Amino acid sequence: MAENQTIKADHLPVLTWFKNNLNEVKIDISGDTLEAIKGALHPAGLIKPEYPEGIEVKEGVSFSYLEELFENKGYRIDREEYVAGKYPIYQEQIFPTGMGEGIDDLIKMSGVPVRVIEVKAGAKIDKPLYLHYIYPAGSEDIDVTFIHVNEGAELSVIQNLDSQGFNGKGFAGTQTRVIMEPYSKLHLSKVQCLADGFSYFNDMGCRIEDNAEFNYTELAIGAAESYLGCHADQRGYQSKFRADIGFIGLQGSNTDINYTDVFRGKKSEGVMRFSGVLLEDAKKASRETLDFRKGCTGADGDEEENILMLGRNVVNKAIPLILGEEEKVNGRHAATSGKLSEEMLFYLETRGIDERVAREMMIRSNINRVSRLIPNKEIEGFVEARIDRIFSECDGNCRQCPTAH
Repeated sequence: MAENQTIKADHLPVLTWFKNNLNEVKIDISGDTLEAIKGALHPAGLIKPEYPEGIEVKEGVSFSYLEELFENKGYRIDREEYVAGKYPIYQEQIFPTGMGEGIDDLIKMSGVPVRVIEVKAGAKIDKPLYLHYIYPAGSEDIDVTFIHVNEGAELSVIQNLDSQGFNGKGFAGTQTRVIMEPYSKLHLSKVQCLADGFSYFNDMGCRIEDNAEFNYTELAIGAAESYLGCHADQRGYQSKFRADIGFIGLQGSNTDINYTDVFRGKKSEGVMRFSGVLLEDAKKASRETLDFRKGCTGADGDEEENILMLGRNVVNKAIPLILGEEEKVNGRHAATSGKLSEEMLFYLETRGIDERVAREMMIRSNINRVSRLIPNKEIEGFVEARIDRIFSECDGNCRQCPTAH
């Protein structure tokens, strides 16, 4: 039987104040979970998709082969000795991801194979590629994907992890790496609709070349534990990266986020938007970094977080961070968090909207601003079902509800 493992993940690029416990997160993986992942039939849970013309797909590629590919193609990025005059703490990877080297070690330990999706140069694929995974209660698995979008190609990909039920425990993880060649476009959507007792991680890394455009949409609306990480490396001139993230911290849940956008190319543009809802006893920690490297003249970075807290004992920690080695750049942070005020409730009630309806409207508004970006009607149904679940036992007496104060 495999031994229990504790991995370190979601590293801040540089050290900060330890009292907040935000430099990294530790994730405990049981030996039983490791054994279950090793014994799973990969790709576990994936409903057989239809791959359109213009795409070549290989299943069962070894992770070591993928690392060799990155080395041979010159995609390796060595860790710098200093970042904006500070010592970095993130661990070295051949191809950086948001959660870091610990996830790579977990994948190697588990022997999980890789899916390689190659989009041919110049291919313009209109219909989104839909990868739908079903994880029943008790499922434990990791899915690893590498997407290479060749020059001038355009594609949308949706990965949806679904339990088709609200109850049950399990473990599900995804890791995705993306290479965007010049003038290519990709919209990648990751959706997590797992049962309330699942542990989940999503690890993401991308490299964006000249005039390439990568839109990334992430929605996490289930699971008891969610770990979300993304590392964007904008190497190219006028490269564009946009991330829209929506999440619901269910009652008693824990959400940990680490997003880093590294600007290297001149006139590169990066935008990150976070929209979240935290319910009773939910905890959230987030690290959102704009990292301007020497030579990225004219780069523009913008990050914004909007958190709605609808419960008691909510913990909402955040470190918005700007690292600057280049002077001629624009970097902006904005953050708002709060509850429904008495003034807002009074305003709504004078227009015939009671507190229960107001709370439901706010949750749907916060999440739908992200879900509507995903080009799939089925996803809308999952989101509505999840929010309906939150209010399924509501008697309408918000003044007595513990999550209302």
